[in-house]
Amino acid sequence: MTERRDIALGGTSLPGLDRLAEHLRFATQRGRVIAGNLANIDTPGYRAKDLKLTERFDRSLEGAQGRLRYETEVEQRDDEVPDQDGNTVSLEAQLSHMDENTLHFRSLAELLSRRIGLLRYAATDGRG
Repeated sequence: MTERRDIALGGTSLPGLDRLAEHLRFATQRGRVIAGNLANIDTPGYRAKDLKLTERFDRSLEGAQGRLRYETEVEQRDDEVPDQDGNTVSLEAQLSHMDENTLHFRSLAELLSRRIGLLRYAATDGRG
């Protein structure tokens, strides 16, 4: 399954926040894929999956302003050689992926919070 989303760089006054929001959306979706792997750890024949994000700038879509194009794709990513039942999910690998994704999400959320705080500060001329 592939999902595509575009952000017009000239179409919003806050393109940096839009970009952070896309990365937060990706981290949320990746967390669901990892949870699905963990839920199927004992399912015979289940192959581990992961979510891939591709971000690229495309000027041809929107004249001089351009667009950021985001594409997410679920791909098969075996953690280990299939067991006797054909399952390729490793608990240790999935927990490691989950920890990495959680750290990524928290970092993005903190950055977004700080950016919004700066905008709030600027909007109130530093009064609160």
